[in-house]
Amino acid sequence: MRNLSFVVVLALTLAGCSSSTPVTPSPGPPAAGTHLYVGNDNAAGTILQFNLPLTAGSTSNFAIPNASNVVSLALDAAGHLAAADNAGHLAVVTALPLSGSSTSSATFTNAAAVNNGQLAFTAAGVLYAADTGAHVYGYTPPFTNATVPSSTTTAAGLTNAIGLGFDAAANMYVGNAGATSNILVFAPPYTGAPTVTTPAVAGTAFRKLAVTATQLFVANVAGTGGIYVYALPLTNASVPAFIIPDANTPEAINVDAAGNLYAGNLSTSTVTVYAPPFSAASVPATTLTVGGGSFAIFGMAIGP
Repeated sequence: MRNLSFVVVLALTLAGCSSSTPVTPSPGPPAAGTHLYVGNDNAAGTILQFNLPLTAGSTSNFAIPNASNVVSLALDAAGHLAAADNAGHLAVVTALPLSGSSTSSATFTNAAAVNNGQLAFTAAGVLYAADTGAHVYGYTPPFTNATVPSSTTTAAGLTNAIGLGFDAAANMYVGNAGATSNILVFAPPYTGAPTVTTPAVAGTAFRKLAVTATQLFVANVAGTGGIYVYALPLTNASVPAFIIPDANTPEAINVDAAGNLYAGNLSTSTVTVYAPPFSAASVPATTLTVGGGSFAIFGMAIGP
C-alpha cells in the first residue's frame, strides 16, 4: 500500500479543508435503495457506488473522487460516509445524498497516525477506527477537523488491529493480524481487557471482518486465502467452523440485510457475492470486476 498524503472523498487536503465548525450528521431520510461502496487503494483512487443486488454486469452510479489511497469505508444508519487512508487520516461526509461531487465535512488524523484498519459505526453514530499500531479509537460526533479520540481500546497481545465490527449487543470484535492471527472481543465501553480471546490460527493474516447474529466472517490474505467463519457466540476455545475457499486475496468483507456475504478481492479487483447458507463448499453466486480490473479493493461498505 502506498504512503501518500490523504485527500479523501473529495478533493480537499487536510491543510486546505473546510472550517472546523462542528458537523453533526443530519438525521433525515436516507437515500432510497441499498448500495455497495467500493474504495480504491491505488493512488488517486475513487469510491464507487453500486446498486444492490449486484450482477456480473453492474456498473457504478457515480465515483467520488479521491487523491489518495482508500483502505477502509463505513456508513452509519443514515448513510453518512467515513473513509480512511493508509497514513492514519480519516474523513467524514455528512451531506446527503452522496454523489460524485460529495466532499468531506470533517477530516482529522487517527490518534496513532499509522496505517488505518477497518472502520465501523455504532448504532449511536460513534465512529471507531482500528490501526496497525494495536489500537481502536472511538470518535464521538459532531465531527470537526480538530476531532480527537473519545476512547482508546487496546490489550496485551493485540499487535495489529485490522478487523473491526460490532454485534447487536454492541460487543466489539477486533481482528488481530499477523502470522498467528486471532480475534479479541471487548464488551462496552471497550476500556477493559477483552472478554474473549480466541486461539491464534497459524499461517493466517486476518484482515477485515463482518458480524451477523450467528456468524463471524474474517478475511485471510495469507497462504491460499479464504474467508474464515466462526459460530457465535465466541468462546476462549473457539476455532473456525469452516473456511470458504477464496484464493483471490479477500481483504474487505461485508454482509447485507439479506445475509449475502461480499468479499472485496485485492488481487483480482473483484467483488464476489456468496448466498447463504454458507459452508466450505460455498462458491460465488456473483462475481463483479470493479474499475476495469484496476481497483485495489481494501475497503467496502453497504448502506443506504
